[in-house]
Amino acid sequence: MYTGGKMFEGEVKASDMMVEKEKLITAGPEDRVAAVILRMIRDGVGGVPITDEGQCVGIVTMRDIMFANFYGAGELPISEIMTKDLLTVSPNATMIEVIRLMLKYKIERIPVVEDGELKGLIVRNSILRSISDLTE
Repeated sequence: MYTGGKMFEGEVKASDMMVEKEKLITAGPEDRVAAVILRMIRDGVGGVPITDEGQCVGIVTMRDIMFANFYGAGELPISEIMTKDLLTVSPNATMIEVIRLMLKYKIERIPVVEDGELKGLIVRNSILRSISDLTE
């Protein structure tokens, strides 16, 4: 059992845990909800950053999609249902800082942003993979 102090030698940063922007599925604010649903299902992802000219302007999760789909919002632009008040971290945020934010705000995904530009996305599973890699 972990009892305090540094969990691991060295600091694991957000940039070490994130899925890089180039590997992410993103959507634009004007993309239709139905189209984003299809991409999320096809690619097996639970959340999609919304970008406009490289800037992260929102995020949509499967929970948002399910709610919108229930109300027949498939033809609406994704900007109508996305979370706009984003909690983001810098690439230099530590793993412990990211975990604390996720627990405090009960979220599973945090965009990694630098100067407003999306650099990547941290999902709960990427943190677990990082911990697993450090303990091997």
